[in-house]
Amino acid sequence: MIWSQAIVKGELSRIGDGVWSGDTFKASVIEIGGHSIRGVRAAKCLLDRMETGKEMELLVCSAHIYGVRANGKTYKEGAMRQLGWALLAAVALGWIFIPLAATSLIFIRRSFAIYSF
Repeated sequence: MIWSQAIVKGELSRIGDGVWSGDTFKASVIEIGGHSIRGVRAAKCLLDRMETGKEMELLVCSAHIYGVRANGKTYKEGAMRQLGWALLAAVALGWIFIPLAATSLIFIRRSFAIYSF
């Protein structure tokens, strides 16, 4: 699941109950375009852009929503944070065993997905 990434398109029909952790909302379920996404997290800035009954696209990477495209506008969040995690993983794990620095590719891939959305 660490490499999972999808763009889900359709009408947003439901945002289920959930819990807040800082500025991040963990929804029990989000239903869009006939798909049910369970246990997904979204930042408040992206959650504010999601309106039920509207056509939209969501960028979902490993149970996190990093992008919302609605009404012809694209909203993204978290690209720089993913690059920060990549640098941290490369430095922290690379000094132990150089091939472990390859784990930073996970975060680089997510960052690229967010930028290209």
